[in-house]
Amino acid sequence: MLLYELRAIAVERARLDAREVRVLARLSELRNDPGTSTNYASDEVAAELTLTPLAAARRVGVAVEMAERLPDTVRALERGDLDLQKASAIVNRLRVLDDDKAALAEAAVLAFAPGRTVRQIRDKLSREILKVDPDGAEERRLRAAEHTCVRFEPCPDGMAELTVHDRAENLRPIYDLLTTTARRAKAAGNPAGTGELRAQALRDLVLGAGRERLVTELRVTIPASALAGASRQPGEIHGYGPVTIQTLHELAAGGNVFWRRIVTDPITGTVLDVGRRRRHTRPLGEHVRTRDRHCVFPGCSRPAEDCQLDHTTSHARGGPTAVRNLGVLCQRHNLMKENTEWRLEQPEPGRFVWTSPTGVSYHVGQEDPVLTTSAAA
Repeated sequence: MLLYELRAIAVERARLDAREVRVLARLSELRNDPGTSTNYASDEVAAELTLTPLAAARRVGVAVEMAERLPDTVRALERGDLDLQKASAIVNRLRVLDDDKAALAEAAVLAFAPGRTVRQIRDKLSREILKVDPDGAEERRLRAAEHTCVRFEPCPDGMAELTVHDRAENLRPIYDLLTTTARRAKAAGNPAGTGELRAQALRDLVLGAGRERLVTELRVTIPASALAGASRQPGEIHGYGPVTIQTLHELAAGGNVFWRRIVTDPITGTVLDVGRRRRHTRPLGEHVRTRDRHCVFPGCSRPAEDCQLDHTTSHARGGPTAVRNLGVLCQRHNLMKENTEWRLEQPEPGRFVWTSPTGVSYHVGQEDPVLTTSAAA
């Protein structure tokens, strides 16, 4: 009976996901501005559902493509033949095909999909794409090679992930070299696991065995009470997040690192002091970037160093160039503020209130959660 109940829950969840797909696609249609080709529906979704703008954009994008290009996939989701993860895999993989070829591949995959895993569906998609569009395979390979990248992702407990997206013929030799180096270390008596030894080999190759190639600046926020030794409140490494005080002590012992210390009030989190590094920086802009840490739109995590200093009340309308009227906005949300009906206010330094085109307000400020304070139909 419990297994039947689990299956019923999965089917109901799939139906709700299909309903969400249709709602998101319709919202995107309503928010589309044909004059500027700009659509801020995902930002509104991000603020309402407390998602990052990137996560919301992905969700809206998949919904729009599914509803417009692959309606049979939406119907399969409504029937419970697929879950959202499998349906999204179909949408994402068929993005490389035109509408007619995508429909052919979709039909073949949907007939195959019930009872299959996501991996099996992805493998089937790859086969069907080659079958319906063999001539496009090389062009797609060359196009994909233009999107190489390296991404940094914070993880819990002081850890992080570095993801490299590159051509397989470039990465496979690197992985094999790391594996060979790890096995040699293990054969020499190192008790660590192979995975840990691969990571150590990568660090040594990039930074040098003694980290002699590392020259960087760490921006560290630390509560005044912890600085004085009166508490063990965690500090924060900008671009990563909270870390233990012991972690900061260990980092301080390393060489070739420039420190910028930011001292905060342990109760309110207000910035009390910004230490200076070796080069001069503009104190006002530095203070605002340090205070805000990242773009001040709800859920946006783009670091302040990659954002623009923005006048909350525009300079043209008499807004002063002062801490109480400045904040950091990424380019997208700066344009959204200027070109749409979104409104931004800063009732006190570092506290921001965004109001959406539908009248929903969101409060943002340092460690505060995003709060919906009013709503309109």
